[in-house]
Amino acid sequence: MKYICSKCGYESIKWEGKCSSCNEWGSLEEICNVTDSDFRNKGKAEIFTVKDIEQNNPSEKGTKSKRRSTGFEEFDRVLGGGFVGGQVVLMAGEPGIGKSTILLQTAINVASKNKVVYVSVEESLPQIYSRYTRLVGRRKKQENLVFSEEFATEKIVNMLEQELPALCIVDSIQALESINVNGVMGGSSQIRANGYLLTKAAKRLGIPIVIVGQITKDGFVAGPKVLEHIVDSVLNLQGDEFNVYRVLKCMKNRYGATNEIGVFEMMESGMCEVRDPSEIFLQRNNETVGSAVTAILKGTRVMFIEIQALTSDVSSEGVPLKRVANGFKKNRLDMLCAVLTRRGGIYLNNKDVFVNVVGGLNVEDPAIDLAVCAAIKSAVNERPLESKAVYIGEVGLTGEVRGCLGWEAIIKESARLGYESIYTSKHLQNKVSSIKLKTVEDIKSL
Repeated sequence: MKYICSKCGYESIKWEGKCSSCNEWGSLEEICNVTDSDFRNKGKAEIFTVKDIEQNNPSEKGTKSKRRSTGFEEFDRVLGGGFVGGQVVLMAGEPGIGKSTILLQTAINVASKNKVVYVSVEESLPQIYSRYTRLVGRRKKQENLVFSEEFATEKIVNMLEQELPALCIVDSIQALESINVNGVMGGSSQIRANGYLLTKAAKRLGIPIVIVGQITKDGFVAGPKVLEHIVDSVLNLQGDEFNVYRVLKCMKNRYGATNEIGVFEMMESGMCEVRDPSEIFLQRNNETVGSAVTAILKGTRVMFIEIQALTSDVSSEGVPLKRVANGFKKNRLDMLCAVLTRRGGIYLNNKDVFVNVVGGLNVEDPAIDLAVCAAIKSAVNERPLESKAVYIGEVGLTGEVRGCLGWEAIIKESARLGYESIYTSKHLQNKVSSIKLKTVEDIKSL
C-alpha cells in the first residue's frame, strides 16, 4: 500500500495531509495492490535480444508511418501533418470550450474513408447523436463511424482489437475505470492505469488514439503528471467564453514541432478553420495613438498582432499604480515600464498603464517587447506610430534591443503584406529590398 500525489506524482508509504514535494493539501491518494503484473504478462526474460535500427526504418513500415489527415488543415498543422499510427494524443481544455465538438468533427472527416470508433463515457448516445446530426447536416451519414458507451478500459482495448479502426477517440480518461486497479473513478491510480493500457494498445495495434483530459481550476490536466509523459502529444484548446475564437496549442509532440498553433472559430455548425489568423489579431486603423503592430513566428507561420496601450495620470499621490496586461505577462509589463522610466526617457511613475493584445491571444514571445514599448510611448506622447511599420525585438534591462528567432521569415512576410518598414535590432540584416529596416540600438532611440 502506498500513497501518490495527484498533482506531482510524489509517492509516500503513509498518508499525509500535505504533499511533502509540492505542498498541495489533500492531494495524496491511496493505491492498493498495484503492481506491474496487473498490466503485463508474468515471466522471465531468459534471452536478451537486440535489433538493428535500420531494420526498424519507419519509411519501410507501410501504413504505420503514413500520416492520416484530420480533415482540418489547422489541426494537421498542430500535429505535424496528421495522425501517425500508434500515436496517443491527449487533448485538454476548459469545460465547454469545444473539445468534444472538434473531435466529433474530426471523427466525421476521417470516417469518410476509414473506420472510426468514438467512445463517449461522459455523454449518452442520444446527446452525441444530437450534436452529430447538427454537425453533419444534410450531408450523407458516415457508416464508418461507430459509437460506444463502454467505460471499462480493458473492454475498450478488446473492442479495438476486434474492430481495428483507423482512429479511436476516448472522451474522457477521467471517466474510465480499470477493473484490475483499486481506486475511485478519476483518481490518480485509475488515470495512471487507463493511460498505460490505452497507450500500450495504440502502440501494439498501430491505432492513433485521442484521449480527452479534463483540467483543474489551476489550468493543469487533472490526474498525475505521468499521464502527460506517457502520451506522444499534448494539445490544449484555449479560448474565452465571450470570444468565438479558439486556439489549439501544442504543448508536447513527438512527431512534430511543439510551437505550432491552430485557430478555429466556434459557429453554430461547429468549429470552422481560420486560415489567416492575422485578420483576427490585426484590426488596426491607420495611425492610431497607442497602437503598434508586431509579428511572431509560430512554427512555420508568421502571425501579425496588434498591441494596444493606454496610459492615464494618477489622480492623487499615494494611490497604487495600475499595471494591467491582457494577453501579456504582467511581470513582463512591470519590467518594461521600469526600463522605459529608467532608460527610455518616459516617466511612468505617475501613470497607470494598460496593455492589450487584440484578439484574445496569449503571447509569451519576448519579441513583442519593442512593440509594447512603442505603444506605451505613443500613448504617453499622444502621437500615432507609422501605419505601415512593424516592431519586433526583445528589450533588456539595460534598454538594449535584441533580435528574435525567425526574423528572416518575418521580414519576408511583412514585405509580402505591404509593410514599408521594420523597427528592430541593429544586429539584424535585411535581405529584402522592398522593405526598409530601421535599426533601434536602445529603447531611448525608439
